Amino acid sequence: MNPVDLELVKLKRQWQKTVAKNQHVPMLIAVGEKHETDLFDGFIKSRLSEDEDDGDAIFLIHYQEFNGMNSFGQTLFDDWKEYYELLEKSEENIPQWEISDSDEQFKTDAYKAFYPLLELKKKFPKIKNAGIFIYIAPLRISDVKELTVWIQEWCALCEKSFCDDIKLVWAEHHTHKTLPENIPAYRFRVEVDIHQLMQNTAAHTNRKKNSADTDFQQQILTASNHLSKSRFTEAEFALKNAVKLAREQKNKQGEISAYFMLTQAFIADRKKEKAEDTFQTIFQEVDQDTPLQVQMYMNYGSYLLGNSKKTKAETAFEKAAEVAENIGEHAMAIECYRIIGTLNDTLLSKEKMTKSFERCLIIAEAMQPSAREQSSLKFVASVLDTKYSGDVEKRTKLNSIMKNYFGEDWKVSIEKPKYG
Repeated sequence: MNPVDLELVKLKRQWQKTVAKNQHVPMLIAVGEKHETDLFDGFIKSRLSEDEDDGDAIFLIHYQEFNGMNSFGQTLFDDWKEYYELLEKSEENIPQWEISDSDEQFKTDAYKAFYPLLELKKKFPKIKNAGIFIYIAPLRISDVKELTVWIQEWCALCEKSFCDDIKLVWAEHHTHKTLPENIPAYRFRVEVDIHQLMQNTAAHTNRKKNSADTDFQQQILTASNHLSKSRFTEAEFALKNAVKLAREQKNKQGEISAYFMLTQAFIADRKKEKAEDTFQTIFQEVDQDTPLQVQMYMNYGSYLLGNSKKTKAETAFEKAAEVAENIGEHAMAIECYRIIGTLNDTLLSKEKMTKSFERCLIIAEAMQPSAREQSSLKFVASVLDTKYSGDVEKRTKLNSIMKNYFGEDWKVSIEKPKYG
């Protein structure tokens, strides 16, 4: 398990404890430094596609802009409606979803999203007892005061309906907060121990020299200590020394690791241009056609996604997939194509989504059974099974292949694609 995955596991445990202790709260707010809330954002995204059982929980992500308290609820409702229309096409005898107007007077249109979702939850056995977490992270907010009023009214509707299974989720800086304290929510601190993260990263990427006495390790530890105290200039200096020492030791993996940690330092310090430049340096210095090169392109793609640069991110994952296939890193290639496919879950690019997932099936043919078991193949195939709902021949062939690989019970729980 790599160091970032380890932090995500810790965050998952914290999340589960927070939810368990705050069952009657209509909203959960994660607060932390920028890099910590970015990690939380990644954690929420990971809930959408995780193969393992996540319990009776459904995560919905809503990045749409907030353009006013009388229109935001409608954008959420459009998501619910889209989901229902997909169910109509893919399943037989689904319950009728009756939406009726309310006679009550409201300040905002929060009711337009809340009541239909509550009705949808009551009608469908699959989600009747599930916890629904709606992560709202608008890319732009036209008026914070109106957003506050909208959220307050949503929370009031939850409390009035005695609904503990639907919760809003929000993330913000622990000092420069967007929402006021009077929001009826439970705030919890997301804490990432950068010092420990850097130590783990050093050990993970420099195992042959895993000794705290080496100069290289000392620079890594010094940098992590500075980062934990937000002393970014000092951390940058130590990491550049680490790069130099790794070169002298001809430790290419350590060198690239130090460069990558430098990108994380720049990101934490809000120096996006320097982070971008350092990533480009990594691609020049990293050994070509190696698993490390694949990992760096995947890291770069994740960074770009975090900054809403979807097109560039897709290009990075395509490069990673290409290299991974060429060198026989099949599991990494499947993961890249899974991400590429998910990014193309749109009306205009839905065919590319299907082709990306089908590529995973081709790659899987060359894999050992144990490697297939550890890959994202079950998730990818489960999505394809949904997309093939109208094509009996393709669906039958897919089912036959997957039964041969994993047995009868091969399907995993997924959130159905928006566009079939």
